[in-house]
Amino acid sequence: MSTADGDVSSKGVADAGGLSRRDALRVGATVGLAGVGAVGYWLLYDKTGDRGLPRHQAHRLENYLADVYDRAVSESLPRLSIARGQDVAKMVSAALQPYGGMAGFVRSGDVVLVKPNVGFASSPSIGATTSPAVVEAVVRECIAAGASRVIVADNPIATPATAFQKSKIQQAAQRAGAEVMLPSQPDFVNVEVRPGKPDPLRGESLGKWPIFWKPIAQADKVIGLPTVKDHNLCSASISMKNWYGLLGGRRDQFHQAIDNIVSDLGLVISPTLIIADGTRVLMRSGPTGGRRSDLKPAHTLVAALDQVACDAWCYENLLERDPARLKYLELAEAKFGQDPALKRFGQRDWKAYKTQGLIKETNIS
Repeated sequence: MSTADGDVSSKGVADAGGLSRRDALRVGATVGLAGVGAVGYWLLYDKTGDRGLPRHQAHRLENYLADVYDRAVSESLPRLSIARGQDVAKMVSAALQPYGGMAGFVRSGDVVLVKPNVGFASSPSIGATTSPAVVEAVVRECIAAGASRVIVADNPIATPATAFQKSKIQQAAQRAGAEVMLPSQPDFVNVEVRPGKPDPLRGESLGKWPIFWKPIAQADKVIGLPTVKDHNLCSASISMKNWYGLLGGRRDQFHQAIDNIVSDLGLVISPTLIIADGTRVLMRSGPTGGRRSDLKPAHTLVAALDQVACDAWCYENLLERDPARLKYLELAEAKFGQDPALKRFGQRDWKAYKTQGLIKETNIS
């Protein structure tokens, strides 16, 4: 995909690989401008990749929750709606019921982007990717609510076509009537997460970064469908980590500051809705999995307006760990959970929601 590095600010995909001072001097000599050329290349060189690239303005993502936020506050809609059972389609319907069904989010004629976790070319029985049954049920709900088009998209770590096929997500999405959109190089543009350079001392990683823009540019609504699983670096991959699959560029570099990047992903994407797949939970060996013995059947779905609270709830109740020790939750709450003007929810203390009556739980017989 895109190979843009660091805090770049060009439209489309650009190669912003590092250029050493010695290489710059060589290039200057090659074109016969040994003195002027070397100076020129040094002035253009920037380890973050900004300089020397076209100066197109970066895109900004919409707040896809904004048109639901006011209604959620005024009507005290649940921040989390949890459904347990065996029938996935019934569980999705039950989880959405407190919001007025999918029609509470999707209007007639909407184009909906559904973003599952399709990171790896593995069988759904491994639990490293979103259950195809959940994808199919959500797509059907969107179409029943009047969506004119549903796009299922991700930028897998594995070869995209293989990952979508082996995970069975392509088959499930198409069976339900969705379009599967695989990434290609021209589909990425730079998105501004924050103005200026990110400050690592404040837990920041993203300034401007290439995002899988093609499906986003066409979408009126964005629904995240993460699977709930262990992660060897940040301890959990749930709602916010799922957006990693929209990044282009050399995203592997973020493994050195994983909590920063996961909380930044929560900042950059404000989805219309999250439906976390806890039908089975990868308790160990995440994010790739490998053994069925690492899976725990949990038979749970979590529809959420607050992805911070969703991650905290899933971490405690499904992964059976203490959310107070999940660093990226603290960072995410500080970045976007404290300002009502942002029209977002970002509270890591899910138990406060329960006290306020803002968590709905349903058991499907």
